[in-house]
Amino acid sequence: MRLFVVDPEEGPIEGIVIKLTDPDGRQFYTGETDSHGYAEVLVPVGRRYRMTYLSLGREATRANVEVPEGPNQDIRLTMRYRRRRPAPLPPAPARPDAPEAPRQEGFVLEGILFDSGAATIQAESYPRLDRVVEYMTHRPSARILVAGHTDNVGNPARNQALSEARAQAVRTYLIEHGIDGSRIEAEGFGDQLPIASNDTEEGRAPKRRIEATEL
Repeated sequence: MRLFVVDPEEGPIEGIVIKLTDPDGRQFYTGETDSHGYAEVLVPVGRRYRMTYLSLGREATRANVEVPEGPNQDIRLTMRYRRRRPAPLPPAPARPDAPEAPRQEGFVLEGILFDSGAATIQAESYPRLDRVVEYMTHRPSARILVAGHTDNVGNPARNQALSEARAQAVRTYLIEHGIDGSRIEAEGFGDQLPIASNDTEEGRAPKRRIEATEL
């Protein structure tokens, strides 16, 4: 199967990986699309496939395709893709001891949970982290920054250390699952980059987060 991935405004997109999943759950992956937006993959015939773009952000099914029975088929599909840009964060309050901000805004890895006040990753977080492993395994050119963030409750120095430890814990998980450590940077930003109000628990909760930014 030959696939061409294009942005309606920007034209062919390089570096996209597409996963095809059959009804039995078997998965097949393209290589990264080249500068012409082209990639290909061999799949068994006589099956229906769900096609999904791999992403650090939300996984989105873009198409379902039926591959009929028959030898030597040459199936060509053009897929439209609009890059999902992370939403910019509000500016952080200026503080002389604030760490340098990430080079660009990242995707919040929703569902990453830690033990309270610690850097131990809870087991229910593993499926979300495994999606990051999948993305980086099949997109070998990708490098990411893992950023840890906290709310402003408690000692700022301890929050800074906790955010660093949690980012490192995520990096360690990815390395232990086969991703080369040279492709992953990890930094902690404490409470310096808020995305919601500190006045209520509802506002503080989303500040306790892990983000991934592609470098």
